Order: sequence, then structure tokens, then C-alpha cells
Amino acid sequence: MARDACAFRPRRAAALLAGLLVLGLGSTQARTVRIIQADRLELNKVDGQDIVVISGLRVELRVDNDVVIASRVEFNRSRRTLTLIGQGRYDAVDANGAVQRLSGSDLVVNLGNQAVSGEDVIISDAELEIRGEVVERVPGQLTAQNSYFTPCAKCGRTPDDYAFKATRLLLYPGDRLIGYQATLLLAGVPVLYLPVVALPLNEPSRQPRLSYTNDAVDGRTFKADLPFAAGDNVLGTTFLRYYQNRDPSFGGGGEFTVYAPLPGLDRINVYGLAEPKPADASGNFTSGYDIDFSFAAKGQVPLDNTAPGGLVYSVAAVRRAIGVPDTDPNKGLTRIDAAADVTLTNVRDFNNVKVNVTVADQLGPEPTTALSTPLRKPEVTIDPDPYLVTYRSGSTLSADFKVTAGNYEAQSNPLSRAASLQGPNYATARLQEEHAITYTARPWKNADFTATNTFSGRYYLSGQRVVDLNVGASLTQTFGVRTLSGDYTPIYNAYGTPLNLPASAGSFTVKYNYLRREGVSPFAFDRIDSRLLSAPLGAALNLTPGSGVAVRLSQDYDLILPADQQQPADLSVNVSQEPLQLNLDVKHDFFEGELESVTANGSFGAQAARGLNFSFSGSYSRQSGPAPFTAAVKAIGGVRTNTFGVSLTQDLVKRELQSVTVSASAVATRDAVINPVTLSLSETLNLQTPRLDGSVNVNWRNYAFASTHSLTLPKGSLQNGYTNDTLYFSVGNVAGSYLQGGAAPLPGSAASPSSLTWNLKYGGPYDLANTEWTRPALTAALTAARPAQRLSAQATLALPGSQQQDAPYLQSASLSGDWQFGRRVALSGLASYTRTPPLGPNLPLTETLNLQPLAFNFTFGHEDKPDASLTATFQQTLTWVNGVRTDTTPLQPVLLLTVDRCCWAFQAEINPLAKRFRIGLVVPGAGNLSAFENTAGVSSFPIFNTNK
Repeated sequence: MARDACAFRPRRAAALLAGLLVLGLGSTQARTVRIIQADRLELNKVDGQDIVVISGLRVELRVDNDVVIASRVEFNRSRRTLTLIGQGRYDAVDANGAVQRLSGSDLVVNLGNQAVSGEDVIISDAELEIRGEVVERVPGQLTAQNSYFTPCAKCGRTPDDYAFKATRLLLYPGDRLIGYQATLLLAGVPVLYLPVVALPLNEPSRQPRLSYTNDAVDGRTFKADLPFAAGDNVLGTTFLRYYQNRDPSFGGGGEFTVYAPLPGLDRINVYGLAEPKPADASGNFTSGYDIDFSFAAKGQVPLDNTAPGGLVYSVAAVRRAIGVPDTDPNKGLTRIDAAADVTLTNVRDFNNVKVNVTVADQLGPEPTTALSTPLRKPEVTIDPDPYLVTYRSGSTLSADFKVTAGNYEAQSNPLSRAASLQGPNYATARLQEEHAITYTARPWKNADFTATNTFSGRYYLSGQRVVDLNVGASLTQTFGVRTLSGDYTPIYNAYGTPLNLPASAGSFTVKYNYLRREGVSPFAFDRIDSRLLSAPLGAALNLTPGSGVAVRLSQDYDLILPADQQQPADLSVNVSQEPLQLNLDVKHDFFEGELESVTANGSFGAQAARGLNFSFSGSYSRQSGPAPFTAAVKAIGGVRTNTFGVSLTQDLVKRELQSVTVSASAVATRDAVINPVTLSLSETLNLQTPRLDGSVNVNWRNYAFASTHSLTLPKGSLQNGYTNDTLYFSVGNVAGSYLQGGAAPLPGSAASPSSLTWNLKYGGPYDLANTEWTRPALTAALTAARPAQRLSAQATLALPGSQQQDAPYLQSASLSGDWQFGRRVALSGLASYTRTPPLGPNLPLTETLNLQPLAFNFTFGHEDKPDASLTATFQQTLTWVNGVRTDTTPLQPVLLLTVDRCCWAFQAEINPLAKRFRIGLVVPGAGNLSAFENTAGVSSFPIFNTNK
């Protein structure tokens, strides 16, 4: 019987489809499917098979992390398959986020074993593109018939630099690609027939690695990590180890990952390595092995009456001994962690109930020190959904419960005498119950009543307990409720702010709470550090007499605490209505007749328009007395960027002025285009610890003048002959300004016009008592640029000062430039000098000169995307210590050839004076490899070295 097609509702359809998938998978692993975009959902039954049809201009589904895109998708509940009718796309996303894309006609996705099949399919990932007439994909393996594959498809060149045609192809993602009866194509031309061709696609962690060393302790050492793949779902690595002087000499192990070996099991990871024991601190060897081991498994088991995904579980065990000192208490310890989660659905009264089981244990000798994390052997948590009841009167009752039970071993609580006597760790069972119950109602008009009960109780088999209880109720009565009609028009004040009346004139609230926290836990991880017994009864009055005005008065009285520990009454007033901004908070203790605290701040006057603005801020507390009071006035000109302000801070305790701050900013309004002038300054005078800090910035046209200072008054500050006071002046132009009469850009060039940027800065540490700089310096910087050309120079000159008698001398300097000739040729150069003067007696004077006087670069190939470049440079570093040259390396020419073809790259470096020759390669799956190096006749192959 066929069902009528129904209109598509995204939320309903997504939930329905997810449910259908889970029910249709039976004992096979369930996969979560979400509808991201679609227009129509149809439920049909054809030949006894349930079919769900999802269609639209663009249908997008998410199968776990994978993405399905088509115009029509048919889900066969009986066969548990998704069929993409017509052209479609399936993006498979692995755990690392890498995407493998399959595009083709009539793709079929098997939700049970995650297989994909189709005809005339294109497969592409970050490195490869594969085209096949018939393609089948299962986790860990892809098979294609009569295929064409190449790493060059994404480079944008036609034809591809190199490619292969194969009768049959096997792809193991992240490991290797194997083609049978293959033909090598260079630039589209067949040049070689190969019965079998293999391309490594390994991630860096799965590349073959070899290492050979020879040292005085272990003698000759050989290590090999050899990746392998077995079948269509097993990836692994074999470890081989040889140590000449250890007993025994040979070691080894392996690791492997198995994908979906059984229904309900997603993955298994196993690792094991046995290495001969190393020498101790005295160089003596001990016979035997150190063993590392780890095991991890995770999966999902679909169950009836559970949420999508069913039972989700994971198990892990880790043991570490290699490289761990014998004195480490964790050596040889096996840590076990396991977790299982399931959500039971359609449970009476609670809808869903979450169940979690956690195991955290360790095997080995008993711990002699405090455990850093508690052991759970095991722990079970039951967490039902909140229970909610709505009565006819509109009142509601909600209850949320959670129960946790387990057997624990953890660090002893030092506050528990019984636990401390047992040693650094304590073991016992614990039951924890938590709940939150809330009842809300409206007993009469404009009244709201709420009652709550939150509780957490932990009960231990040792007889101890810890409870945390909070029971409370509150009643709020709103009065003066205003009902505004739909055509209500607000009244505006003189500043244009609407005077909207608040929804009510105010409210009155009375509340009561009973809080109790007591008990001593035997465990340190869940202990409470303070007890609590409190029963506060409180009342609060909220008034909203007008727009932007709020007043609140509140008082709490604890029925248990004595009078000297009661909370003060709190009065707060907030006004936010132009031209007035005011915030006032007053706390007064009526039980002791003391003013507890006062905090106030506000402003009056213009905010964003021309005029004056007055502002203030201050506070008082019973413990520390009055805080400094700040008052400020700011004048705002006709242009809002023109401001002048004065701020005074008064120390009310010492009854003296603490600081004065003057600030100003201005922009010239006359001839603002031809002759613009901007000014900003800030100056702060601290009167208690006399100090003057400030800055001045003036911009005129494209020129900028600036000054900063930080000075201790009246005569500065000298400690151990050094001062922290500073004074700087600088002048320059704004970056990007034009050269007077500068050259125009080259024809067809999009480069910016020629520009000249310069800056001079003088200053440094300043001795105010003698009105002189102690270690002044003059820094000059100049950058000239025009299309395809740039020249930069910078120099810092140390000038004579009271602590710099040997000046003047050059502290640092640099000169660099580059020149681009068309799109093929470029020249560049760089030279930099630094001098590090001795900062103490008997310390050396060090000078360094780095030279790269000329670098020549020439590119080949397409102008928009060059294929190769040839670079010739000269490099040298000169070093002097106390005037004596210490380096012996001469100026070295270096020739560098780079060939970049997108899907492969080659680099060769030649340094004739250093007698160094290096070859580097970039190949798919291996990244940037230094394949061969020869220095002074000594050759090496870093590509095979694992000691990195």
C-alpha cells in the first residue's frame, strides 16, 4: 500500500528520517542522518520495501560527518541504502577532517557498511583525482575499473604533467594507491607500461622511517618503522629495533588500526613495543625489556527504545615503561578507561533517561602517593529528562533528578581524620543524589509565586555524608500596570529622546530561603571547605516612576545569624535620560546603625552635541573610607572632534588634590582639504607622588609630529645611576604620502603611486635634575617606493649623554632594497649592523654585520603562474668581539633552483665555498623532503632519518 506524498516539514522530516534509519538498520551500526536542505518528503512502499524519497532543487543530507548532495535521494529502509538519482555527490570526511569527494551518476550509499558504488565516478581528495567507469568504496579501500588517476588534476594545467591509466585500481586512503596493468602518461603521452604501479599516500605519521646511529653507550643502533595495510580495513606499522650493547639486542612491536571489524564496533587501535632496557646512570645494562602497550576500541550498538546511535561505548588501556625512570611510581602501571552512554526513550513520565557508566582504574602496584585523579571502579549515572506538569490554572511543576553511584579510590581529604589515617588515598563506595524542583503559579492578578528546592547529597559507605540544601519561595506583586494602545505615540524631550513610559509603576517582592551545607567527605576531590546554615528573609521594592528612571530598595534578614552579621539594606537609583546620567548605590546597616558603602557616578550636559559635559565618580566603604573623587568637565565644539577637558581627582582621606588631567583634540575647519591640521594631547600631573605623564600629536597635511614623556617631579629619579624617566620627540610623514613630482605607475601596472616615508626620533632616558639625557639616541628611517621598486634604510646613532661618554657611535643600521624588472627578473639586497655595548665591567663589546649584498631571481614559465625560478645570492655574517674579528667564513655564493609544478616540486641548492649540495623534493603524501645532502664530501640522505 502506497502512502500519499506529504508536504515537507524540515524538523519533522529530520526526526522522522533519523528514526527510520535507526529502525531499518537492525543490528548493524546506526548512522545519524540530518536533512539540511530539501523541498519534499515522500513515504512509499514498493514491492514490499519501504522507500523514503527526498527531493528538491538541491537536497543536502548529513550522514554523521559525511555530506550527500543531489536533486533526488531515495532511502530504502529494507536494504538500508541511499540512492542518489542522477548526478550526485558524496563527501566522505575522516576523523582528521580530510575530505574525499565522489561525484557521479546514480551513486548508491550503503548505510550499514558505509560502502559507496556508482558508474562514471570522479573521486578527488586533497592530493588525487581518480576517474573510473565502475567504482566501489568501503571503509579503508576504494576499487575502480578502467581508471585514470593523477595528483595534477587540481593544478589547472592541461594536460596533466603525469598520470596513469589502469585496468584495475585499489586505493587505501591515507596509505597507498595500487594500479594494475598501468600506463604512465607524461603530458598526456603514454611512455611506459607497468604491470603494477604503487604511489605512497601516507600521512607523515605513516611514512616509512629508518634511522642508524652509533654512540658510546648503545653502540650501533638501528630503528625501522614500516607501515603496512592488510585487507580493506586494517592499517598498521611494524617496529624493528636493534641496540648493539643492550641485552638482549633486538626489540620490536607494532601498531594497527582496524576499521569496522564487527557490527557495532567502529574501530580498534592496538599498540605494543618491547625495547631492551637502557643503561642506568652509571652506564650499566640490565637484562630484560621495557614494554609499552595501549589498546582502544569504540563503537555503537543500536538497541530498541533508545535514542539514535543506541549504546555508544569506548574502552582504552595504556601502559608506559619505555623512557620512564625506575623511580617513577607510574612506570609499568596500566591505566584503564572505559565509558558507555545510552539514552532510553519513551520511559513513562520522563520521556528520556540517560544512563552513563564510567570506569577509571589502574592495574599494578598499589599507589604510594596521592592520586592526581580519582579512580572510578565503576561509576554509574542515571539522569532522566526533567519532569514537567502544567495545570489548568497555568501553574507548572518541574522536577529534575540525577543519581550517581560508584566505588572510588582517591586522595584522602585532610579535613577527614578517618580518611587521613588510612594514608594518602582512601577507598569506599559513594551514592550521590541531586534534584531541582520548581513550582510556579499566579495566585491572583499581577502576582507571581515561585517555590524551589535544590538538593545535592553524597552518602559514603564509611558512614560519612555531605549535603547541600536550598529551599526557597518568592512572591512578586506588580502594581500600576500600564496598558498602551497600538497607536501610542511617545513624547520627546528637548534632546530628542522618546519618553516611553515603563510597563508598570513598580513591583514588590518578598522571598525566603533556607540554606544548609554540612558534612565531611573522605575524598579531597569532592570536599566542601566551609559549612553553611542560613535562613534569609528578604523584601525588595522596585519603582519605575518615569522613562529611564529606576529605583530599587531591598533588605534581607537572616533568621539564624546574629545582628552584627546581617546584610545591609541596599538602595540603588539609576537615571538614563538626557541630559542626565546617574548611577547611585547606597548600602546601610540598620542593625548596627552604620553606613556600609556608597558608590556614585554620573554626567550632565551634552553627550554627542555641542556644549559642556560635567561628570563625576566616587565611592565610600566602611572598611577603607572614601575613595578618590574624580570630577571632570569637557567642552564639545561645533565639530564633535573638537574637545577640551579637565579632570580633577581629589584624595578625600588626605584632603588634598591627587591628580589633574588635561586632554584636548581638535581638527582645523578652515581650509581642511588643502591645509588640514589635527591635534591631540593628554597630560596627567600626579600631585601625591609628583609625576608628569603625557603625549602630544600634531598632524599637518602628510606630516606628523609627536612627543611623549614620563618625568618624576621636581628633579627626576636616579637609582643606581640609572633613571626610568623618558623624553622623546619625533617628526615624520604619514605612510603612503606621495613623492613630489613622483613617477607614474608603469603601463598596465596596478601598483600604488610612488611614495616616500621618513621619520626622525630623538630621545631616551632623561635626567630632569640636570635637564639632560643620560643615554640619548637619534633614529632615522627612510623608505622610498615606486611600482616594482623599494629602498629602505634605518640607522640609530647613540649621542653623547651623562652615561654615554664614548658617544657618538652607531648602534644599529640596515639597508635593503628590491627591484622588479617586468615579471621575470628581480634584484634584492640586504645589509644590517648591530652593536651590543657592554652593560657592565669586564663584559665584551660585540658587533655583527649580516650581508646579503645581491640576490638575483629569474622566473620561467607562464607569467601568471611561473613554473620555476633561479635564485643566486651572496651571504656572509661578520662578527667582532672587542674589535677583533672572530668569524672565518668568507662571502658565500649560493645558487638555488626551484621547480614548482603544483603536484610535484624540485629544489636544488649549491654552495661552492662551503662545498654543500642539497636536493629537496615535494611529492604527494610525503610533504617537503630533504632527499640528499653533501657537505665537504660527506653525503647523507635525511629522507631516511627518523631522529627528528
